[in-house]
Amino acid sequence: MRIWLAGGGTGGHICPGLALADEIKLLHPECEVGFLGTNEGLDRELLWGSGYRLELLAAGRGSPLNWRKPVNAPRFMYALYQAYRLFRNERPDVVVALGGFAAAAPGMMAKVMNIPLVILEQNTVPGRVNRMLSGWAVRIHSQFDEARRYFKDSPATFNASGSPLRGPFLKMCSEPLCFGDALLVMGGSQGAKRLNEIVAGAARRIVGETGCKLIHVAGPAHENEIRRYYESAGVEAEVYGFYNNMEELYRRSRLVVARSGAISLAELAAAGLPAILVPLPSAMDDHQRLNALSMTLSGAALSYEETTASTDTFAPLVVSLWKDERRRSAMAQEMRRTARPESGREIAQAVLQLAEGAKGAKK
Repeated sequence: MRIWLAGGGTGGHICPGLALADEIKLLHPECEVGFLGTNEGLDRELLWGSGYRLELLAAGRGSPLNWRKPVNAPRFMYALYQAYRLFRNERPDVVVALGGFAAAAPGMMAKVMNIPLVILEQNTVPGRVNRMLSGWAVRIHSQFDEARRYFKDSPATFNASGSPLRGPFLKMCSEPLCFGDALLVMGGSQGAKRLNEIVAGAARRIVGETGCKLIHVAGPAHENEIRRYYESAGVEAEVYGFYNNMEELYRRSRLVVARSGAISLAELAAAGLPAILVPLPSAMDDHQRLNALSMTLSGAALSYEETTASTDTFAPLVVSLWKDERRRSAMAQEMRRTARPESGREIAQAVLQLAEGAKGAKK
């Protein structure tokens, strides 16, 4: 059997795809699994060296109908041709759309060539590409049940399956809750300039009043700037642009300040770490704020709005939560309850069942 996973650009699309690919290979080692990605984003960094084949499409970031980016239209047409040529030569049994602009052309071509299409969606508000493709999909697997209403007109079977996680995070799901001595700050796979500035500005007071160690994953574009800021403020901090083995940092942490991207939330759930979530204001359809709302309603996290943020309000919030062990413990329990370690295997089984049916129909 042959399965292609299409999408990319950010870790939020790629990481669940990698986790799903791992589960597929565990269940069916002979199955060929490959990725269709893009030159724009983290596809090369996260996928090369993973052991999976990667084909890069010409699709540019954003809609092909965006008049401010006229080059997107011809690039999208070429991406459609690339997907057609690949599928014609290799005849995949299933295509899985991971979301992002790189998923559009392969998803459309799967419909044209009568290849079963599965959608993997991580957010409470589905991305626009996955919403567009849902009219042609046969199955939709979503991390949040709140996404169901956006797919109500789709003929596909909707499943609130959770999000696939890779091995180290699956292991954490079954471990007792255990906390380190660090405040972990992470702005997502592409960084977060304003969030970085808020934390850096409040760092002296936070460290001084809590005695915490500070670990800051700032994003490659902001790493040097944030490191210089801490040095000039006299604050000792570990600063990284990007960190491949996030489970190591989670084990060292007691509290996390993070964006509310879906994959970060799934990993925090596996680690059982209480969090202060700072949604990205410019996120498409405000999905990060709604992701955060889902977690705050369960009691697993606090939400802090970047648009009204200041160091004068942020520092006391962190210090207060750090010192309130009972509250942090309750939040950690609720965070762990949202973990879905079985998700990856369940989704992989469904995808393989579709592939087996498609393979049988070809014979």
